Amino acid sequence: MATNVKLSVVLRPIGEPRVEIRVHDHKQRNCLREPTTVDIDFDTDSSQAILEIEHLCKDDLDPTTAIVIDSIGFFGIHDPKIAWAGIYYPEYPEQWASQQPIKPPAEILGQTYLGWNGIYRLEFGIPVFTWMHQIQNLGWIYQ
Repeated sequence: MATNVKLSVVLRPIGEPRVEIRVHDHKQRNCLREPTTVDIDFDTDSSQAILEIEHLCKDDLDPTTAIVIDSIGFFGIHDPKIAWAGIYYPEYPEQWASQQPIKPPAEILGQTYLGWNGIYRLEFGIPVFTWMHQIQNLGWIYQ
């Protein structure tokens, strides 16, 4: 039996970044010019899903473009812990990365500021209410 998921992502641009949002069989590419809410409603038979937000096409020499994930919510419930549960995989410009005395991390947990090209990935369980209960550390779940 398929489970319905209602997902909402609120993104705030700095500059005019290009973004691609992927989840389940949904894929949407935009150039952000103003704060944008993306609502996605899908049915799935899976027990796990992955939301990906990709900052793309940023020039390596552009310090003025970024994407801020203001919130991620399910069924109208928004909590910062939901967005903080994701992992950001930045794609550092080679020239910049090679000059750093300490190698920059390949993945950053809880990062909602996407300043480099790269992918923010949030893996969540289905049903999402059980998953949200666990990441909010609300106590035992009786099954």
